[in-house]
Amino acid sequence: MNKLCYMIISLSSLSACSVQEFANDRKVDPVAGARARVAIAAEYIQTNRPELALQSLQRALELDPKSPEAHNVMGVLLEKDDDFIKAEQNYRKALSLKAEYPQARNNYGVLLYRLKRYKEAMEQFSIAAADLSYERREIALEYVGKIALLLGDTAKAKATFERALKLNPRLPTPALELATFAFDEQNIMDANRYYQRYLRALETESQSARGLWLGIRLARINHDNNALAIYEFTLKRLYANSDEYQAYLSSLNSGS
Repeated sequence: MNKLCYMIISLSSLSACSVQEFANDRKVDPVAGARARVAIAAEYIQTNRPELALQSLQRALELDPKSPEAHNVMGVLLEKDDDFIKAEQNYRKALSLKAEYPQARNNYGVLLYRLKRYKEAMEQFSIAAADLSYERREIALEYVGKIALLLGDTAKAKATFERALKLNPRLPTPALELATFAFDEQNIMDANRYYQRYLRALETESQSARGLWLGIRLARINHDNNALAIYEFTLKRLYANSDEYQAYLSSLNSGS
């Protein structure tokens, strides 16, 4: 799924309108007009028309300078343009206007994660994940798990990935991470179970190098020669320059 879909606020929460222009904004309530403009801007971002998105957001902020939604989506637009300083300013402004705004916290967390400011990102994702009204809690939890791994907190990562899967059983990353945890603990039954969940969650997407390398090791243990041949071929074809492929070659040389 496109990562951008998780960043932009739900259009249905703003307006049911499709992309359109207003002949005279003075005829509409400023707050309602601003929200409609934000919804239009979000659609423009999703269809890769940043100039029109910027125009709509600027007009939204003219109508309602205190619109947290406008500042949030402006942050998304600026982040896509790699203007991280102004993007952060807009996310922080959105949260100053509306502290209980989980989508803005999630978006801000994504920015902080990209900037490798992991502890700050963890705080934003944790707040978003704790908000029961947030429809994308599992995404915030997935990021919490990723950051916990980066910070060396394996127990928290494992518990968080399990929570994320309970909310959405079709998340590939938590399933793969839990499969890897189980494999490292020599719990092959759980490793197989989570790995199969990972494969189902991918649907038509390709496996990652990590997924294929884990699949190769499980196929060897399971004596599944058909799967083994497919995973070996795919790892070489798609990820010949990866660390996982080098690990695979080393395993051949060592006979492990």
